[in-house]
Amino acid sequence: MNHDEMVARQVLVLARQIKRRRNQHLRTVGLTTEQADALTFFTDQPGRTVTAFKTYQEITHQTARMIVQRLQTHGYVQLVVSPTDARAKQVVVTPSGRAKREQLRQHGWQTSARMFAHLDADQQQLFLDLLRQVNQNLESDEN
Repeated sequence: MNHDEMVARQVLVLARQIKRRRNQHLRTVGLTTEQADALTFFTDQPGRTVTAFKTYQEITHQTARMIVQRLQTHGYVQLVVSPTDARAKQVVVTPSGRAKREQLRQHGWQTSARMFAHLDADQQQLFLDLLRQVNQNLESDEN
């Protein structure tokens, strides 16, 4: 196995470990990955619509609506008429939705702390710089 293959393999292992930890946590808080992503989107971008979420996630409108409906059933979001367009409904995160989002955020910080436990600030910065460059390489490849 050459060096590039070893690096690629380690990136895949890391991605799998992060995903496994996230999925375990989501099961304990009673959310699907899609619902967690939606809750994060609507918390971090208040006043957005299902259409905005659909576009952001690159999913169908029907799928986005179903995800929001499930969050609404759990009491994590509510739909309100947009003050600028009566035809549109904004997705507003409820207090229980914000509390659930905070659980997700805390778990993210715990995972991050675990990942970087034995790296000093310079190593963490180098890792961040390298990740940004790799992501930029992949993004430029898509255009």
